[in-house]
Amino acid sequence: MNEQLEQTVFGDLTNLEKSLAEDASGERARALLTYFADVARASESMLQTAAATERQLVSQLIEGFHASQRIVRHVWETLHNASLVA
Repeated sequence: MNEQLEQTVFGDLTNLEKSLAEDASGERARALLTYFADVARASESMLQTAAATERQLVSQLIEGFHASQRIVRHVWETLHNASLVA
């Protein structure tokens, strides 16, 4: 990973952590979870029409969206020492 991209990624993660830390009600975290679920569902429907070479990429995107949901949930729950109820 080049240095500029690395700085961008770490900056984005820092902003995400700050946003989730300030989100005592969990509203922003739930909105992010919903967003990632929606784009994963949209990507899953793309699998039906994707060419064989595109299926691997779409599958990786879906895995990434699900991983993003797990990360957001884990970070919020760790910061707030509570379970995030959907």
